[in-house]
Amino acid sequence: MKKLLFVLSLCVACTLVYAQDSNSELLKKLVEKNILTQSEADSIRGNAPTKSALGNGTTEKIRQAFNTPYMRFGGYGLFMYRYSDVANVKHDFEPRVIFLSMRGELTKNLKYFILAEFVNPMPYEFWGEWTPAKEFNIRLGQMKTPLSLENQISLTDIEGVFNTRSISALIGMGDDVQRQQNNKNNTGRDAGVMAYGNLLKTQTHDLLEYKIGLFQGTGINTTENNNSKDFAANLMLQPIKNFRIGGGVYLGEAKYIKPGETEKNDHVRNRWIASSDYRSERVYARAEWIRGNDGGISKEGLHGMGLYYLVPKKFNAFAKVDYLNQNRDTNKEVIDYTLGLNYYFYGACRFQINYTYSDYSKSWGEKNSNAVLGQMQIVF
Repeated sequence: MKKLLFVLSLCVACTLVYAQDSNSELLKKLVEKNILTQSEADSIRGNAPTKSALGNGTTEKIRQAFNTPYMRFGGYGLFMYRYSDVANVKHDFEPRVIFLSMRGELTKNLKYFILAEFVNPMPYEFWGEWTPAKEFNIRLGQMKTPLSLENQISLTDIEGVFNTRSISALIGMGDDVQRQQNNKNNTGRDAGVMAYGNLLKTQTHDLLEYKIGLFQGTGINTTENNNSKDFAANLMLQPIKNFRIGGGVYLGEAKYIKPGETEKNDHVRNRWIASSDYRSERVYARAEWIRGNDGGISKEGLHGMGLYYLVPKKFNAFAKVDYLNQNRDTNKEVIDYTLGLNYYFYGACRFQINYTYSDYSKSWGEKNSNAVLGQMQIVF
């Protein structure tokens, strides 16, 4: 509790510094905590006639005060260019997302994380977790569901500009039926509770990673709409270091109007997945197969991706093939072939370029297309 009160005091104190307020009691606390010297506090009060309130390293000290184990800030922005030979508007520039995050450790085993987006403002993640041991941890709040390796990867780390289409359609993103409940891209996130951990440690790595949880199934920032909870579980084995193989299951419901119906009803929304990946200093490869059941409609997805660093940590190239069947009875299929480059110009900041050729089946009802995506990523 003392640490929490200290963090809140710092928040107020920083606001007062920038506003040049004269709350001497808060400044006294900052001096007592060795955040400011007495002369710097006097300068902020206005007692020192010539020195800037934020001079002589004070700005840096306040910045450090707001990047403590109890409270750390970060974020990223994505600015995208898109070309499509079948779109009405063939060339488009847009600020895609701007995310800000705050995380911290209130105690050794009590942590929190907040993630919000500001292009289309809304909170995406807000959770707290208890982490007594690497073998067992509990997370409660709005978070990523544990299904799919790709779903666990941040947009700042994923190889392509967009998520793979089969993942987007079957793991709770923009093309999933889950969207029909709240008209949102739920980005593979939901509200619930999850237990996770690593087991069977060897000299070089852990053999087993598990995640298991209960979720509302309604997507982000959306209240419950039925009396059931969705079950999700994922298990990954690592028989040799850096190589993982495993799978998971999601058993739940979604409430929406199915074709032929006139009102919203609860429909089965189940997923089964097999996943594998391998990572080394220069190579990353991933493959995932997904089977879905949405209200009796059988769906399937399969993708494989290989990435190679031409210059370690700076420049990589990748190729990806993705198959999605939105209705296995009518073979509503599409295959995306993607080639891409990533150049990291400063830390995690990068430029990306992707080319995708999409091959649609007749039952899908769209023309085959060519698309080029470019993106600038700034991480701070």
